[in-house]
Amino acid sequence: MRRTILPLLLSSLFAVPALAGAPPPLPATDAFYMGRELTEADVQGKTLREISLMRNTIFARAGNPFRKDWLNAYFRAQPWYRPAKTWDRTKVNSQDWQNARRLARYEAGMTPAVLKTRVAAVKARIAAGKASPEDAIEIRLLSARLGKWQADTAPPPNRSPLEDPDLLDRQITKTQLDNMSRRELRLLRNMIYARRGYSFKSILLQDYFFNTVWYEEDPKFTSAALTPRDWRNIKMIKSVENTLGGPLKDSKHMQEAEWFIAA
Repeated sequence: MRRTILPLLLSSLFAVPALAGAPPPLPATDAFYMGRELTEADVQGKTLREISLMRNTIFARAGNPFRKDWLNAYFRAQPWYRPAKTWDRTKVNSQDWQNARRLARYEAGMTPAVLKTRVAAVKARIAAGKASPEDAIEIRLLSARLGKWQADTAPPPNRSPLEDPDLLDRQITKTQLDNMSRRELRLLRNMIYARRGYSFKSILLQDYFFNTVWYEEDPKFTSAALTPRDWRNIKMIKSVENTLGGPLKDSKHMQEAEWFIAA
């Protein structure tokens, strides 16, 4: 049975009062920054790509260097973006954080049915020869949310295991993990357990895997269900997580910037 645990209804999501503190001005060339409290109208109808850009623009303004290829390419093309080794948290004010949380919750609140409707719309544009470069990114984001490659066309060779979990049937490489955030690495590591039917205690992980198209809990799961390749892949993912400060826990996953950045 599919379920959604964390996401808030839109009515409650946009009922949070605006927080004090006006953000510094941003060049008008950036279409994805809101220097005010977000409203429902600001997000309705936005694609996953657009929601991600709205959220990550907040952190790009603070110099965050992005691991994800498409985000890195987008922001490096912006004349105002100045990536730094360590991003400046003082440039993200209370209103920015509030907007980032709202965007993350709105995105997480998209049910599998909503996501599949969006997949159908992208596929229709592809079939009609009207697809845009943005659609190529969108189908990958939708595939990652649903846990299965969604386009009728062959998946790109550089696809993530989050977009195509069947890749975990092989030994993954560090190159496949190079553009994943700590949040994504945590999800991928736990995907190995999820594919064998592991029942998660973490609300975050429950929420994610119950909204994929393939996850089924196995009450009889034991670690014996994991194959030698599974253990090698877990070890590989952990090694990359350790270079980024270690695996995220639920508290950090929900409270720290990694919940919002490059998610």
